Amino acid sequence: MKWPKLRELKEAVTAIFSKRYTTRFPKEPSPAAEGFRGVPEPDDDWCIGCEACSEVCPADAILIHDDKEKGKRVIERLYDRCIYCGQCELLCPQPEPGVKLSTNYNLTDYSRENMKKEQEFKLIVCSECGESIGTEDQILATIDRIGIEKAYSSPDLILARQGAAIKPVPGTVKRKEVTRSDIFNLLCPVCRHKVYKEEAEK
Repeated sequence: MKWPKLRELKEAVTAIFSKRYTTRFPKEPSPAAEGFRGVPEPDDDWCIGCEACSEVCPADAILIHDDKEKGKRVIERLYDRCIYCGQCELLCPQPEPGVKLSTNYNLTDYSRENMKKEQEFKLIVCSECGESIGTEDQILATIDRIGIEKAYSSPDLILARQGAAIKPVPGTVKRKEVTRSDIFNLLCPVCRHKVYKEEAEK
């Protein structure tokens, strides 16, 4: 039998009495390193429900549900689909990202219902055709960004800022043609173009 060398014996004894290299997670918490890309957490102070993060998400982990009759938008973030690429935070148009990657990585759960987070926003819809224009927070953020003076060039921005009433079911009152007074309604770009075109042809 070949006896171990003194160097090997020293390494073995040192390893026995040294601090372990592996963690005791999940028995003990194991904080992530700085810059770790964990669960994307929405920031309610900055998120305006503009859909930008949903458009750039390569994993389709951010879903948008518009209830036009009730006038609300729900953003659903599915953490079991998320690949933690950070595109939602990087490409958010807000001065401060409306969603930020946290250092939370412990998502172990038996239910997928616990692997998602929802946000709700007031939705502004076209009073003529019922199509979504944007969220109220998105409109107000646009006004803040361009300034109130420039906002007065857009009827939709001013009407939304003044809290103009929106019919519960837009488009239910059908007219044969648009009129000049429709300029002062909340309209999507398509319907507003029709109004301006009708006005120019008269």
